[in-house]
Amino acid sequence: MTRCRLMPIASLGLVLAATTLAGTAAASPQAPAPETQLDRIEHKLDLVLHKLDQIQAGQAAASQTVTPSAAAQPAAAPASTGNPAPTPETMAAGAVAIFHPAPKTDTAAHTIPANSVGGFIYTGGTIHLADLADRGIHYIGLTGVEWQGWLRATETGRYELELDGSTVVRGDFDNPVCIFSGWLEDRSIGTQEATPRAGPERPASFSLILGAVLQPGLYKLRLWAACTPYVANEHVSVELFEKTPSGLNMRPITGEDIVHKPGS
Repeated sequence: MTRCRLMPIASLGLVLAATTLAGTAAASPQAPAPETQLDRIEHKLDLVLHKLDQIQAGQAAASQTVTPSAAAQPAAAPASTGNPAPTPETMAAGAVAIFHPAPKTDTAAHTIPANSVGGFIYTGGTIHLADLADRGIHYIGLTGVEWQGWLRATETGRYELELDGSTVVRGDFDNPVCIFSGWLEDRSIGTQEATPRAGPERPASFSLILGAVLQPGLYKLRLWAACTPYVANEHVSVELFEKTPSGLNMRPITGEDIVHKPGS
């Protein structure tokens, strides 16, 4: 009898001991595993990715504060005087060519004379400055020519205007000084000079070039060409040429390149 009672008590003791151990194991947390090299690499990658996210967010915010006009600036052009340019629909082909008596000295040649002897619409070609009868101008003597109008720019880049001339003196002569000056939007784009060595019955040619970087649009244009000193028997012929940004060579200017506003 006694033996039968002891065995259940022993079994009960074993059960209680096992339960106590299990409870103790559940109640006390396990010690964290030591950090491996892979864990350290992953941690550094997380930091790098976080830094990149911050940089990209800052760049996106900065780009939103730039206005479209400031983000992409086109090529430089002469500053406008504030007068609005006419629309292409209101313009007519060619520029107004105004003729003035030729200056008598080199110094005077740099200023356009106030008085004029006539004019016409120039759409290209050669002008004989000492004989304008074929242009409807009856003036005896050498003249200088002033062009007024608008230069049409169709692309962005540097435009060049060239004055090609030829001069010849019969009889007594002095080597002339030839002037080519230009203004865009009432701002000077320079003055070029040449001293062609003409002689009796021997013509001498010259070429003078002015240029400016422009954007597409219409630009108020003024040009002045003259040869001096004045000689009664001097003969001078001139013609305008143009080179566009994409053009390979100079070409004769046309009524599409220079225009004017009728009635102005």
